Amino acid sequence: MQSCSVVFPVIAPFKDLPPPTGPHAVGTRVTTWVDSTRDETFTTETDFRRIVVQVWYPVGEQNNGTPTFYIDSPKLRMPALAKQLRLPVFPINHFGRVKTNSYSNTMGADSSNQYPVILFSHGLSGMRYQNTSLMEELASQGYVVFAADHSYGANITIFPDGDVAEYRVGRRRVLSAEQLEHIDLSQLSILVSDLSFMIDQLSGNRQDPFLEGLSYDPGNIGAIGHSLGGAAVINTIVEDDRIDATFVLDGWYIPIPDSVLLSGVEKPFFHLGQKKWKDPNNYPRMDRLISHSSGPVYTLLIPGTKHTDYTDMPLFTPISFYIGYTGARDPIGLNNLIRKNAISFFDTYLKGTNPKALKTLIDAERGASSYIFLPPAAN
Repeated sequence: MQSCSVVFPVIAPFKDLPPPTGPHAVGTRVTTWVDSTRDETFTTETDFRRIVVQVWYPVGEQNNGTPTFYIDSPKLRMPALAKQLRLPVFPINHFGRVKTNSYSNTMGADSSNQYPVILFSHGLSGMRYQNTSLMEELASQGYVVFAADHSYGANITIFPDGDVAEYRVGRRRVLSAEQLEHIDLSQLSILVSDLSFMIDQLSGNRQDPFLEGLSYDPGNIGAIGHSLGGAAVINTIVEDDRIDATFVLDGWYIPIPDSVLLSGVEKPFFHLGQKKWKDPNNYPRMDRLISHSSGPVYTLLIPGTKHTDYTDMPLFTPISFYIGYTGARDPIGLNNLIRKNAISFFDTYLKGTNPKALKTLIDAERGASSYIFLPPAAN
């Protein structure tokens, strides 16, 4: 068995993100929003809930500047990320030099049509930019995407004034029923409130002047969530009728209240994830949700993948595969599958294309397990 000192120099170099395929170049911006209606319950003092929000949006023409780095403030982020990966910092230092395909300080594309909006929610110890490849693809195809670091539930949140919100909830271990009830269910409600607050900002209560320069339709909104973020977008679409469709990446259904599972989802819902979860109760709970849902439902389960394969992690380096953090042997192929299905799903339900194209795309995935339910009116 090779030691880490032998393996790391070979596999540590990190690759840049694969380019998006749409007709638009991609702009990005990071900002901070304050919800003056909510106390920040993770702090001892009385203060308001703050979230750092990143937006990716279509740009008419790509400028001659340099694409942004994947990780901002690497000196602060790399130790937190290394702790999550259970690695020393040195093997992943190259990660701080990975480039995206997004350009900062660029104007949005001029368009007489407003672009649909996509919200993204990460899971426990995740990050707002953990699925940048998908965010860039959506923006290149004519969507405006907003993702928040869910403060104290993200791997680390860094505010413009230098304050840091460290990760304080959940652990990389089996959670007891009491922990699920008092830690993760409370965190789920916080994520749901963050998402509804983001819609408030987009729908008229704007505190960010930058929003005035973006061309987007606040009445045409989809949502994507990974892991606990998947539970969050499902809860939000049930509670907040301003979201029209939701796409879940390897969602964690355990924290979803039974009342939501029994009510089901009335709007389009797509689950894309690994074929078998370590927790045997996760997918039975998803099946309960699906069985009570009346809107179009799609599932696609990919063999040989793991939870983190549904983020950008496997794209950068095989180090994630060698340490067992990801399982996809063809991460570019899996990433293309994720991007194509997400685009087709949102094109169908936010742009009005024929759902038969999405059904054909799902049916073409050999070796995957799939389920499609289309109400009679949607066929």
